[in-house]
Amino acid sequence: MSDASRPTLRRLAFAALCAAAFASSSRADEPAIRLSPGRLRTVTLPENPSTGYTWAIDRAASRGLGAIAISDGGHKRGRAAPGGPPGAPGERLWTIRALAPGHAEIVFVYRRPWEPAPAETRRVAVDVAP
Repeated sequence: MSDASRPTLRRLAFAALCAAAFASSSRADEPAIRLSPGRLRTVTLPENPSTGYTWAIDRAASRGLGAIAISDGGHKRGRAAPGGPPGAPGERLWTIRALAPGHAEIVFVYRRPWEPAPAETRRVAVDVAP
């Protein structure tokens, strides 16, 4: 192998490692949210839809969703500096309302709709008790 090709191979190997780490990124579980029936809590997740990535609920991986109601509050743009670049990151707001006693686990995935695997996954546990 020539010396000229070594930096290229190193860059390719580094890029592959970064891509693998990014594709399997999963945030540590947050402490459980505790709510009484009828109470609300907002979950805020950083999001930049201009890159194609948005947050969604993975209903197949989530559990106990009958104990809660979840509404998507939409994307809130970040506070970009005046004249700053378009596509500044912001946040996705989710409102969780406790319906009945029980335990729920919401699995949020940050992904591009055309890609099969999420770039990030976050799990939020909700305990509903009187």
